[in-house]
This record gives sequence, C-alpha cells and structure tokens, in this order.
Amino acid sequence: MFLSHDVRDRKFGEMANHLKPWLENCPLVTVFVGCYNQSRFVEECLDSVKHQTYPNIQVIIFDDCSKDNSVAVINSWLKKHRVNWQFISHTRNMGICPSLNEVLQVARGKYISMVAADDVWQPDKTSRQVEMMEQMPGDVGVLYSDAFQIDENGETLPQMFIESHRKFVVPPEGFLFDVLWEGNFIPAMTTLIRRDCFTKVGTYDEDLCFEDWDMWMRISRIFRFAHDKIPAAKYRVVSTSAFRTMLEAMHRSVELLKVKYLFCGWLNAGQERSAALALEEAVSRLYQLGSHIPLRWKITLLKRNCSAKAICLIASSTCRLSFRTFQHIVAFGAALKAMIWRQQREQRL
Repeated sequence: MFLSHDVRDRKFGEMANHLKPWLENCPLVTVFVGCYNQSRFVEECLDSVKHQTYPNIQVIIFDDCSKDNSVAVINSWLKKHRVNWQFISHTRNMGICPSLNEVLQVARGKYISMVAADDVWQPDKTSRQVEMMEQMPGDVGVLYSDAFQIDENGETLPQMFIESHRKFVVPPEGFLFDVLWEGNFIPAMTTLIRRDCFTKVGTYDEDLCFEDWDMWMRISRIFRFAHDKIPAAKYRVVSTSAFRTMLEAMHRSVELLKVKYLFCGWLNAGQERSAALALEEAVSRLYQLGSHIPLRWKITLLKRNCSAKAICLIASSTCRLSFRTFQHIVAFGAALKAMIWRQQREQRL
C-alpha cells in the first residue's frame, strides 16, 4: 500500500520529532578526511565514515592537490551517496598543517576526529568514544586507542600500531608530555579530540611537515589523555606514505620541533640536552645550505651546548667561512685531540 505525500511527510515529521531529543543528546563531531594521492583507498575510507553508528557528524573532506584521480573518485562517491558533506579541493599543494588549519575554521563540533584517506574506521568508533568522553572530566582532551595495521591489499599485519612505534606494558594515560617527548606513538586516526584543546593551545604549526606529534605535546601540557582499550581503526602501511617519501623533510621538522621547545622553558635537564643537540644539527644544516641562522639560535646554542664543535660552528658561520672550511677545522681538531690522547696514554704506560 502506497502512502500519499501528505501522509508520508507527516510520518517523517513525527519520526523527526521523536528522534530530536535523542539527537540533541549526541554532541556534534566534526570529522576531517584528508586525501593526497590516495585514489585507490579513499572510497573504502569514506564508506567507513558513512557507516559510523553515531548519528550527529559533520564531515569535511579535503584533497591537497592530488596528482592522481582522487578528486574525481571523491566527487563520484559523493554524487552516488548523496551525503551532505563538504569537499575542499586544493589547486596547489599546501601541506597537512595548513590544510588542517583551514578545515578547523569551519569545524562546528564539540569533538574533532580525523582520518587519512587510506585508513579505515571501525563502525562504532565515534559512538563508543563520544560516550566515553562525555563521562570524563573536561581536562581529558584526547581519547586514543591502538589501531590494526593493514597492507595495501587490506590484509592485517602482525604488529599493532603502538607496538610498532613504542614498547609499553600498558598504554599511558594522563599528562603525557614527558612520554611524548621520547617519540610519538598515538595513532591520529583513532583519536577523539575535545575542541577546547585547539582553543587553548592554538592551531597546527605550519613550519612542520607533520601535524600530530607537536599538537599532542602542546595539548599534553594542559589536558590529560585517555586510552580506549578497543582498537578504533585500521592504519594502512603503503609504500607512498609520508613517512617513506618525506624522511628528509620529517628529520628537519623534528629538529625544528625540538628547537621550538628549547625556547619554551618546558623541558627538564635531559630534554634540554636533547633539544640542544637538535639545535646544533639545525644550525649546521642552515650553515651548509647557506641559509640565514637566527642570532637567537646562535646565542642559545652557546649557552646550552658549549662544546668545541659548537663554538667552532658559531664562529665559522659568523665569520662566513665556507662550510667545507668548517669541516676541515673540525676534522683537524678531532685528529689533534686523538693524537694528544694517544700521547697521554703512552706516558701513563
């Protein structure tokens, strides 16, 4: 039996009124789906977001000027499924941090989640995590879980994500700055982030080529982290992943990150030593490239790492000696030191 348009509209109206109180108790979650050259996998990712059991989601997809046909695949998927999602397609490559800052400006959710277009969410990821976060105090800023790792064909790999990055008996919770300083281990695609975190600590650092490690450390000084024991996602290990194709850029970003924290006054003695070594590497790299070295960096390096090599580095770069000359001076100094050490040893014998 077919219903008339009036009857059908009335039924839908009654259903909407019935569901309204339930939906009002489900805070809005803004989901970022980031894509760059992931046309092979993006449909599976979008399917996993669409199949979330949580009812109140704002989805923003951004493609950072992919060189493959990712944009066409995304447009075709959106046309097929007729979902009210926003799609931002860049005409030039901006990088992950500027892209995330762009979508943060239009995010309306109480919570933020993000997923790369080659990863996959479990269907109950959002509903379970929102329920957990709603029961936690406001100083819990990030909820995270472990993630399965899969290959390009979707086959499950032996190691879980966290195990492949760090070794923990129990995944840590609380204020995790000291733990995170030793290295990032949090699978970004599994997280649910309280929007207040970005209000308090600011947006992503666009000088870095990675987004998550710096943000986790900044958040961890103000907000606690909580662990969800159930893996919320599948992380795809692919040959074209950023980690494999941007190793040099990531190394430079790690240097910049540690240098930045050296100036913040947040580090303990051991962390300061590590940051000072990173500062020496950064100054040396800029010197080798012929780039400007900030005076503040030179002064701080002399204060924090007053080794013979550091002094020679600052003096040579300030006097505008060639980097090759600096290398010769360091090599001569090392040879002289070794000769003196041998002579002293022979005298003792």
